[in-house]
Amino acid sequence: MKLLYLGTGSAEGIPAVFCSCPVCLEAREKKGKNIRTRSQALLDGKLLFDFPPETYSHYVSSGFTAPDLPALRHVFITHSHADHFYPEELFNRRPGFVASEPIETLHVYGNLPVGRLIANLEETHKLKLCYDFRYAKPFEPIEVDGYRVTSLPARHNPNEECLIYAAEYGGKAMLYAHDTGIFPESIWDYLLKAKSRFNLVSLDCNHMVHKAGNSHMGIPDCIEIREKLLAMGAADAKTVFVLNHFSHNGGLNHDDLCRAAEKENFVVSYDGMEIEF
Repeated sequence: MKLLYLGTGSAEGIPAVFCSCPVCLEAREKKGKNIRTRSQALLDGKLLFDFPPETYSHYVSSGFTAPDLPALRHVFITHSHADHFYPEELFNRRPGFVASEPIETLHVYGNLPVGRLIANLEETHKLKLCYDFRYAKPFEPIEVDGYRVTSLPARHNPNEECLIYAAEYGGKAMLYAHDTGIFPESIWDYLLKAKSRFNLVSLDCNHMVHKAGNSHMGIPDCIEIREKLLAMGAADAKTVFVLNHFSHNGGLNHDDLCRAAEKENFVVSYDGMEIEF
């Protein structure tokens, strides 16, 4: 399995559009891996996780190659915040904006607020946009193109059923866990009963080296998650642990964050990074 990190930033990205903090100033000056667009990832060129406003720029610059975005059929949304789901882009699937008809159906999976945003878009424009929505009910696996994808309840927005995702294929498995704080007990119970074992675990590290634990995490929280996964057998010494979804409020540029993360044996993601596991 291969995971391509198209974007690795939080809601405001790095540099944040209206910010002149040292991290943002340095990112604008040095660019490269210090530039972080809003988080999005592509698994094996087939399953897309989240649909931020940068989806178009990711498509033209960051490695949508197998297949490209028009051929993609499955998108898994973590929650309805605009940095993770920008439904207005779906409006461009209507006739007149797509010349290569017929347009195949795009399957969108997510929570009920995500479904309502899609329904409102369709109602506003009074037309079908060649997609369908499926509620990704926590703990109920979804089978798509040979993959088994299971949504799990995140700890993020108490007013919304936010999700993280476990994906399995060909004897390999990954856990994609953004935006979330320390996992709720229901996730630990599920992983134990399911006898889950992950080859890759991608963890929210919005706060970088600082502890958070509620709606986001930092390295101290990620260490806690890793220790528990290892203790229950859901991970082992070969499991790759990747940090992702960073905010400038964490206070570090990419190189400094790497130095802090390497001390704890974490991999730091960056826009355009592909990892095979």
